[in-house]
Amino acid sequence: MKENFYAAKSMMKPLDLGYQKIDMCPNFCMLYYLENTEIIECMTCGHSHYKPRTDRGKTLVAYKKLRYFSITSRLQRLFMSPRTTEHMTWHQSHDAVDGVMVHPSEGEAWKHFNSVHPHFSAESRNMRLGLCTDGFNPFGSFAAPYSCWPVILTVYNLPPGMETL
Repeated sequence: MKENFYAAKSMMKPLDLGYQKIDMCPNFCMLYYLENTEIIECMTCGHSHYKPRTDRGKTLVAYKKLRYFSITSRLQRLFMSPRTTEHMTWHQSHDAVDGVMVHPSEGEAWKHFNSVHPHFSAESRNMRLGLCTDGFNPFGSFAAPYSCWPVILTVYNLPPGMETL
């Protein structure tokens, strides 16, 4: 157990589990990203990019921020350890039991995908991912301005019980 937050954070830094903050329109019209960072109002709805400044505050504060978690480094980590690398090809090497489906690789959709894309399915290390998202309001009131949109990513290459990333 780490003594404090700073020690825990410094231990996690090499794992590249950080995120990038990207300003966005509060009406979800656009992202203020790359060439759009200097724009002061939304090009679609005209809403201001920044909250009005107070007398004490000198920095500009965006109305809404998106937190972007890079998927690339997280997926690369699955191949960094020999133990997890072995599990990443499990979907192709396991023995299926007739009449019992224990993994999506035994389903009709997986087999159809393999027949349509034989070049992709020939390499067992190619990753198959499932994505699920749904919004909810943690405070239970539709009038509250705060909402969460969790994204769940499942790696279908892994054996049952190890799928969630």
